[in-house]
Amino acid sequence: MKRLVAAIAAAVCGIAAAKDRIVVVPAHPDDLIPCFGTCLLSKDIFEWHVIEFTHGERGLGEAGLRDGSTKRIRMAEEESVCRELGAQLHWLDEIDGEAYACRETCERLAALLKELKPRAVFAHWPVDIHGDHAMAGVAVQKALFLAGLSPELYFIEQEYQAKRFVPDQFVDVTSVMGKKCELIRMYKCQYRDGGIERRKCAIATVNGMHSMLLSNGSAEGFMSYVQPLQGQARTIFQELPPPKSQGKLRFQGARPSRQ
Repeated sequence: MKRLVAAIAAAVCGIAAAKDRIVVVPAHPDDLIPCFGTCLLSKDIFEWHVIEFTHGERGLGEAGLRDGSTKRIRMAEEESVCRELGAQLHWLDEIDGEAYACRETCERLAALLKELKPRAVFAHWPVDIHGDHAMAGVAVQKALFLAGLSPELYFIEQEYQAKRFVPDQFVDVTSVMGKKCELIRMYKCQYRDGGIERRKCAIATVNGMHSMLLSNGSAEGFMSYVQPLQGQARTIFQELPPPKSQGKLRFQGARPSRQ
């Protein structure tokens, strides 16, 4: 009897300790960067999963694609980054530069999403000049439909490649920008002259100003599939711990409407 009671108690504790899941579906290793700060701030609150659409196997040229060396390098880099983030990594096995939101791919993604049952999903904004980004974004929407799921859905920004991307959800990542930059540099095969880090820091500064709430800081910006209305259930952004003010105005979540 004592063993039975202990087992039940352990099961109850396990249920109570379960975290809501967040899934990100990047097209390539390093497309996860727009979520780094948000993940770092919330990894003790949510269980993060990364479903990579491709292995980024064209990222170092056609020779690396043919002999498989680029795939091995980029997979290893993404595995290291996800370990640092505390995120669980999955692969869909589409081919870099040849990715499609075909029926089979959407069904594989739907099966995985149905298993994970995420509270929120981050996907590529599908209006993007990079075909893989567009395909990955469309595949997420189709897969959610096939899986019969309706999680919070947000789109991630890819700077100059995404077109007409207007973020409406912002997260103050000023306190973790140093760590975010360290993680960016872990993509050694893509880092090269440091251009990725400079671009990501620049867009974080722009998002801080764009939010209308953040002075002299950095923010990650996301675009809602359906923008939350006032009075609706709490979003994942509202679950984040409030950042330290340090004398400046700080925020989490949606940008307020202008009066």
